[in-house]
Amino acid sequence: MNEGRYIRSAFIEDVTAQRIREYESKLGVTVTLPVPLEQIVEQVLGLNFDWDEIEEHPGERILGGLDAINKKVLLNEKHLGLFEEKPGLLRSTIGHEAGHFDIDIDRAKLLHPKLPGIDFAPAIAKRHAKKSERLIEVLLDRAATDPDAAELLRGITQAQDTPEQKSAVDRYQSALLMPEWLIHEAAANLDLTSWSVLYGLAERSQVTISNLTVRLQRLGLIYLRDGDRTIYRSEDGWSGQKSLF
Repeated sequence: MNEGRYIRSAFIEDVTAQRIREYESKLGVTVTLPVPLEQIVEQVLGLNFDWDEIEEHPGERILGGLDAINKKVLLNEKHLGLFEEKPGLLRSTIGHEAGHFDIDIDRAKLLHPKLPGIDFAPAIAKRHAKKSERLIEVLLDRAATDPDAAELLRGITQAQDTPEQKSAVDRYQSALLMPEWLIHEAAANLDLTSWSVLYGLAERSQVTISNLTVRLQRLGLIYLRDGDRTIYRSEDGWSGQKSLF
């Protein structure tokens, strides 16, 4: 396996769009925001969900894990309060684990049809699930969407995987929760330079605000600079405003 191979964003967009279309075809529905994530993961990928107490080593925050053999996404009940406080975080966690199953062929090929062109090995760790008494796989980069754990995460994973590898399942969950066509449709008549508007769109999509802003930037709909709360429609827009001063 070529561990350093980069999975193109266009490919991930195609895969997640295919999963949504499969769900629509199977159930005879049209998906709108918020995307019915759990139903897609269950009906299309064939994964089930369960709550368990997942082992965490000092300094770790493990929100979920994948039991690929039993086709289960396990959610860490230690962080139930956090999930209740931030429902969007629960959805992104499920999306990450779905991506782990769907585009990590070393696990996906066991039980799910292999997708062509995939060659990806994220940083995987084994952790004990207390109730089910089994070892499960967790992605150490799962904490990346949690600002409180981001700095800690960098220390844990610094020598383990490349930015490209760590970003693949993040791009997967983002594309699955916020399909390009639905986001463009929802944003058509919105002022995306307003934080209140973005919070409203995040609530409508049932995602965290950080997840939404990253997605909007990936789609080229907004531009944000580190340390600057001003939202620009594009980098050119920022450059033009900068030249006025």
